[in-house]
Amino acid sequence: MVKIPGREAKVPPTVRHISAGPRALASMGALLGLKAPRKGWRLEGLCGLGKENICLRLRHGDHRLVFHLLPRNAPGAQLSAPGLSLRAEGDAGTAVMKFLEVAAARLGSRRFESVARMLEEDPRSFVEDVVPGQDGDRVKVPCIGQPIGLLEAGWRNFYADQDFEVLLGVPSCSDPHTVNIEYADLECYYARPHRSFKKWTFLDWPQESESGSSGDGRDSSIVTELAERDMIMGTGERADALVAEVRKRAKTGNYLLFTHLCTPIIMGEDFQGLARRCEAEVGGTSVRWSQKDRDENDNFGEHFRALLGRPGFFDAPADALAVNLFHFPPSYRDSELLPFLKKLGLKTNICVLPDVSLSVLDDLPKAVWQIFCERSSYPTKVHEILAQTSRPVISVRAPYGVEGTRECLRGIAVAAGREPEFAAAWAEATVNFLPAWEAMKKEASGYSLAFVASEATLPRLMTLRYGHGAPLAKMAREMGFAVDILFYDLHGAGPKLPAGLEDARVTIFRTPWELERALREGGFRAVYSDVVFDWRVMRAGKARFASKDFEMGLGGAMRTFQKLLSICRLPFFRRYASHLAGPRGVSYIA
Repeated sequence: MVKIPGREAKVPPTVRHISAGPRALASMGALLGLKAPRKGWRLEGLCGLGKENICLRLRHGDHRLVFHLLPRNAPGAQLSAPGLSLRAEGDAGTAVMKFLEVAAARLGSRRFESVARMLEEDPRSFVEDVVPGQDGDRVKVPCIGQPIGLLEAGWRNFYADQDFEVLLGVPSCSDPHTVNIEYADLECYYARPHRSFKKWTFLDWPQESESGSSGDGRDSSIVTELAERDMIMGTGERADALVAEVRKRAKTGNYLLFTHLCTPIIMGEDFQGLARRCEAEVGGTSVRWSQKDRDENDNFGEHFRALLGRPGFFDAPADALAVNLFHFPPSYRDSELLPFLKKLGLKTNICVLPDVSLSVLDDLPKAVWQIFCERSSYPTKVHEILAQTSRPVISVRAPYGVEGTRECLRGIAVAAGREPEFAAAWAEATVNFLPAWEAMKKEASGYSLAFVASEATLPRLMTLRYGHGAPLAKMAREMGFAVDILFYDLHGAGPKLPAGLEDARVTIFRTPWELERALREGGFRAVYSDVVFDWRVMRAGKARFASKDFEMGLGGAMRTFQKLLSICRLPFFRRYASHLAGPRGVSYIA
């Protein structure tokens, strides 16, 4: 492989980090006189960083003590023993120095190398390569373009946000008046597959169909597969065949949606010229989309800017009781939102995103109110474009849970001046709902749900994920469930819990065997995982819940609640955990 000077990837140097297995941890505890104490100080962490540093973490209630074993006469040592040196982390007061003296006496003439060997000889000690001084989490969420993996740091990843972000972040266009034209090579189609729930999959996808689409209009799709011959000899014949197929499929005035992925861009293919040829054949309007638009959150951006920026587009009078809805998933929008808005005396003009019907966008100026559903990120620039117009743009909270749904609907009502109508409609919607909800909360108070988290994933438990994915722990707490956090930290430090989770029960883990133990011994009934039939959860005797179990709206909140209660009641995994477990002593996590 040819290396271009100055273009080499700069990879920071790593060192070998080893976390003690249970045998090594118990042996060191015994050496220090801390063998299985019922009260007082206990050794909770033991790890080696590189070849010349072993870190020990002790805890007594809320008090913690961290000190290091170093080779004899090592720089920075505070106390020397016959075979090694000791150094406390942080301020070393009189009490800490006294403890180091006791520890040195207990270790006697034991050499640094023998302690390191104790770590190495435990088969369940866990080795990772880490960057010195960077204790950050290697599980990054989301990670665009990178699927979930269970290698390296993936052994403790239970979230498929990166997959969901990639495939759910692209708006669907299934308008029967639009011809979808895909122009790429086979590898691109493998990287961006159409999801089918009739097929086996590793992940529990959070939506019922691809990108909220019902699948209408698939018969108007034209897929062009570019091959090596096209890349070498040019795409003349392939382009001519595409134009002929468009002429056959498209009706006069149709929209032509061109999806061109990496290959034609790298080839320098004139797909704009190709689009103009197709336009001329059928008298239609071409709209272009590429992965660059997805990565820049600017899907259909060129078309939206041209349309909404057209002179006089917003000059016609608009209906003050009409709304345009953006980014409300169809399942919630059609079943709950539209009927509720009707009770407020509001009319729905058009609905845009996550599915897009290009042919109805010309009707957008007929409504005064532009209502956007909250998302973690927006896949288009429509919000920014509309904010520069004379029409009011309103952002409302994503309707998850009872309070989230109330705030969402009230936000729309307040903007449109329909507060009295909202109060009456909300009272009608909740008159039978709330008593049933409160009764279910009493049962839920006896159950706990667990989330395996880290510094990358913990904050996301209370916020929206991958667009409009549910705030998981926030909904669980509203339903009355207790929450357990199994928190990964390389050195055993506890997390700063986000607002709303201050009372969560936290269990720290550093290694696969500690995670296995936490999953097995925890008092919670179910564990969150986006992986279908996650063996890490099932073999621990726990049930599993996932993103797909969380729905929007009052009806969705009730269905979510019923599903979570059913999962907690399920005795199967607790009863048959011994049959699901692997051979004793064999890890199924790493």
